[in-house]
Amino acid sequence: MSDSEGLMFHAFHIEKTQDEFELDIPPTSGQEYLRRVQKESQQCPQVVVADIDRTILNKKQTVKVTDNGCLSPPAGYAPNIEWQQQQMADFSDVRQKLAQYKARTKKHETPGARPRLPLPEDADGWCRLCFGKYKLKANVETASMETDATTTTANSDPEGMPPLLSVVLRMDQPTILKVLEYQVNWFQATGFSQEQARWFYALLVCLEKPLEPEACSLLRSLARNCANLRASLESPEDSNLPPLNLLICLVARYFDQADLADSRR
Repeated sequence: MSDSEGLMFHAFHIEKTQDEFELDIPPTSGQEYLRRVQKESQQCPQVVVADIDRTILNKKQTVKVTDNGCLSPPAGYAPNIEWQQQQMADFSDVRQKLAQYKARTKKHETPGARPRLPLPEDADGWCRLCFGKYKLKANVETASMETDATTTTANSDPEGMPPLLSVVLRMDQPTILKVLEYQVNWFQATGFSQEQARWFYALLVCLEKPLEPEACSLLRSLARNCANLRASLESPEDSNLPPLNLLICLVARYFDQADLADSRR
């Protein structure tokens, strides 16, 4: 009895006999048919490898795209590894301090001190809060809309409000993700600014790990946008280069999107 037969249960009882039979002749009984099947199976190799002409399949291969969509930085534009490690350490320290502050103030928060924020789905309200008169190119028809009564409390500055601690502490994770989505879309539609860089940094500080799939996708889009804009800068002295490098570094290294990271130097 072979090893395979010892490990398998017989579906049918096969009588043992010394009678010889020819495989070319049709069986004359059910038992003879089962003995034929048993003998044929014993003659089959345990492992069978198909002899395939792989050249025929070369033209039908699925193309795998490994490009992450980020343009390589010009020489002298990407930060060195020491700078990146320092930024990650500082960022981690800010996140820890924010968590400690939340824990201390949770029991002593004054309801009257809470700013009123736009609803998560109110993109125009968040645009006005973050940038004041800053308007989306794709939404020019709403540029003349007056500020809604529910959003004026948190945004009395015509130039927009920076990401104050009192504001970000009022934002739960769904709101953080929604505003991050708005910011990424505005980056793609209207470009990048120092004010927006501060908002990106604050949102990343508040973003919880492990990342949800939606958050991961948004961060990767942010890093790609930053890398592509960086590649188009005319000078390494451009004021937008440090915040762009910082955001790429945080997304790639702190939030574990290593394929987007600047190479170690």
